[in-house]
Amino acid sequence: MSLAGLALSWMLSNPQTAAAGAAHAIRPGTVDTAVMQQSFADLTRGVLNCYHRTARYVVADVIQAPWDRQAQYSADQSAVVRIVYTGVTGAQYQMFVAILAKQNAVRAAVLGDSARIPYSKQCELEQWTAG
Repeated sequence: MSLAGLALSWMLSNPQTAAAGAAHAIRPGTVDTAVMQQSFADLTRGVLNCYHRTARYVVADVIQAPWDRQAQYSADQSAVVRIVYTGVTGAQYQMFVAILAKQNAVRAAVLGDSARIPYSKQCELEQWTAG
């Protein structure tokens, strides 16, 4: 039997454990806004960790600055970034996130994500988070 077949067989015979593992994987990561202010890489790594706690950061780049929809969020500054990362299987994914700032607070809005496992909608960056 293939590795995928063995994994599927195990998940079907242990549904509670599989469900608990899935819930653990999509739990949001913690946000440390002080660290996120140190560099662009720290900022994007923090955003990724909040949405995909088990992901491994590869690289990020700015796609657009400012974001043309920043006024909808009453933001003073914004940028759309592409974050490239790998998942637990080693597959590479990318997510597009608008990162917004006003006064001493930051917020994010996911615009797109190529991962099969959905990003955590409980990430605290879904709301304005003071630094």
